[in-house]
Amino acid sequence: MRSTSRRLIGAALAFTALSMIAVGCSKSDSDGSSSSGGSSTTAASSATTLRVPQDYKTIQAAVDAAKTGNLVLVDKGVYKEAVDVTTPNITIRGVDRNKVILDGGFKLENGIRVLDTNGVTVENMTARNYLSNGFYWTGSDYYRGSYLTAYRNGDYAIYAFDAYHGQLDHSMGAGSPDAGFYIGECYKCDAVIDTVISQDNGLGYSGTNSGGDL
Repeated sequence: MRSTSRRLIGAALAFTALSMIAVGCSKSDSDGSSSSGGSSTTAASSATTLRVPQDYKTIQAAVDAAKTGNLVLVDKGVYKEAVDVTTPNITIRGVDRNKVILDGGFKLENGIRVLDTNGVTVENMTARNYLSNGFYWTGSDYYRGSYLTAYRNGDYAIYAFDAYHGQLDHSMGAGSPDAGFYIGECYKCDAVIDTVISQDNGLGYSGTNSGGDL
C-alpha cells in the first residue's frame, strides 16, 4: 500500500510539473509571435531567430538586439538603411536573394559593414546604390559572404579588408568603379573565393597587399 501511495504521489507531482512546463511554452510561443510597431518584445529578445520586420522593424534594430549564435532572418522588401554589425558570431540571412534588397539611395555609405567583429555570416540578399560598398568586412576573422548580389555601388561590390579566415562564394558583384570582389590588406589571409561572377566593374578582382593561403 505504501509503495502504491508513493507511486501515485510521484505521478501526481510529475503531471503537475509537466502542466507547468506546457503553460510556460504556450505563453512564450504566444509572446514570440506578437509585435508592437516593430518594437522587440521580451520573448523576441531571447529568441535565437530575430525576424525582420515581424519582430524588428529594421535590420539594424535586429542586429543590435542579436546575441552570439543568433540568426537575423530578413523578409522580402526594400530596406533603405546602412547596417553596422558589432556582435560576433551571428548570421544575417535574407529569405530571397533577389527580393531582400538593401538600397542606399546614393546617400548611404555601406549596405552591411561588419566592423572589428568575428564570425559574422551574411547571405542570400542584394545591396545596391551605396556610395561606398555593398557588403564589407573589416578587422574581422572567420567571415563568410554567400549568395550575395551587389551592384551599382560607388567603390567595391563585396569587400574584405584586413579580414582573415574567410570565404566569399556563390555571389555576384557588378557595376562598381573599383572591383567586384576584394580580399586585401591581409597576410596570411587564409581565405577562399569560389563560384562568383564579377562584371562591368573597374576590376574583376582586387587583392592589394594580400597573400598567403588565398
